[in-house]
Amino acid sequence: MNRFVVNAFGMLLIVLLQTSASAGTTKESGQPPNILFICVDDLRPALGCYGDRIARTPNMDALARHGRTFLRAYVQEAVCGPSRASVLTGQLPDTTGVVHLRHRFRDKLPDVITLPQAFSRAGYRTAALGKVFSGDPRELDPQSWTDGEFIGDDSWKKYVLPENQGQGKQAAYESPNVEDRAYADGMLAEAAVRKMEELSTADKPFFLAVGFYKPHLPFNAPAKYWDLYQPEKFVLSSKNVLPVNIPQIAFHPHRELGGYRGVRQDEQLTKAEHVNLRHGYYACVSYIDAQVGKLLSALETQGLSDNTVVVLWGDHGFATGEGNRWCKGTNFELDTKVPLIIKVPQMHQAGKASKALVEMVDVYPTLLSLAGIPHESGLAGTSLRPILMDHKAVVHEAVLSQFIRPWSRDDYKQMGYSIRTDKHRYTRWVNVNDGKTVAEEFYDYGDSASVYRLKSSHVEFRSLNDDKANAVDKERHSAMLTEMLRVRLDEK
Repeated sequence: MNRFVVNAFGMLLIVLLQTSASAGTTKESGQPPNILFICVDDLRPALGCYGDRIARTPNMDALARHGRTFLRAYVQEAVCGPSRASVLTGQLPDTTGVVHLRHRFRDKLPDVITLPQAFSRAGYRTAALGKVFSGDPRELDPQSWTDGEFIGDDSWKKYVLPENQGQGKQAAYESPNVEDRAYADGMLAEAAVRKMEELSTADKPFFLAVGFYKPHLPFNAPAKYWDLYQPEKFVLSSKNVLPVNIPQIAFHPHRELGGYRGVRQDEQLTKAEHVNLRHGYYACVSYIDAQVGKLLSALETQGLSDNTVVVLWGDHGFATGEGNRWCKGTNFELDTKVPLIIKVPQMHQAGKASKALVEMVDVYPTLLSLAGIPHESGLAGTSLRPILMDHKAVVHEAVLSQFIRPWSRDDYKQMGYSIRTDKHRYTRWVNVNDGKTVAEEFYDYGDSASVYRLKSSHVEFRSLNDDKANAVDKERHSAMLTEMLRVRLDEK
């Protein structure tokens, strides 16, 4: 635990020791809890429980009403591979060596104990379905799973419509009148329900990880989920202008959206294209919400709900045209902020959301603590169990994210380290070889606890790095980042 964990944790620890059974474990029955670990690709907090007035997400909202919603959870790096490696190893990207999609954590840390490994060593059956570590069948991690890791095969199609069959990028979205199982995530939900039923008959607790693929591009979902929305709701405010005074290095040059059929490579879209694509993103979110609902319903029907910890999280955020920017790959708010909901049995203050700053490496020690599994020191995160007991508790003063430039597996030259505090973000870009600063950013978000809405999200339109009125706050954050890197990354 470093100095960025506030002193209140010490007092809360006393309460924890006195009332450990009330933190959501199942000491009444003497049985360790099962873990249902749900990860969703490209899911920003576009959920009703995060204050999004457009989103239609009744199942995830119901989970939030019975659990703890973390309103300010941030990933370590806003792209899937590095983010997932951090969550599942409990280590920062610099430690795992995974700062690009093509990096593998076992290349640098061959003996690291992953989160599911820690559970399997504690006597759990562990299984993975869908995209958990990766969506590539060539990149499985057999050490982590007692029951194997299944990603899918060629039958798990991205497209349904005949005109979209083919290699590479086709249409950016489609909305056929089909059942949920016509797409991969519908089949995945069915497979997960069957797996849950199988695991429930064993004499061991289980750790079941289910990784949904949407709302990742292309924005394909059955028509009934598109029909939940009125297209005019997706017109952005006229205040959505190009950012100013922000160094170019802050923006991701990779055009993930560009090149889909009908989408210009430079991602300069018409108003109608913006609306259609935002509509597609939200349709996919609702489609995934329905699949999550099937898992939660299965917990109830199989009698598992009262002895299962449920964790739902997004691997990074996503921009849908705000600030004239799409997708992820930056240290900005829309890319680094994600949904995180944890439901534990017999939970006190269920439904109370937390405004505390948390980071995704905190998930590893949190789940071990809830299951009563000891772990060695050296994890980068801090257990969120105090917040699960008291939604007003705080464990971090600042949280850390990072990203590389250029986007290259072997030839990146700069790293951008970014800290988020209560109202500000400070980012420093450094040369990876000599550590010299090449650019800085500083943002004031004001009331950072405000609700998340499509038209009022925190979007960085102007850096205050050179603003004399903010010089004191900026220097304080600069010093804070320097100390955090010294403590957490061995003086990077």
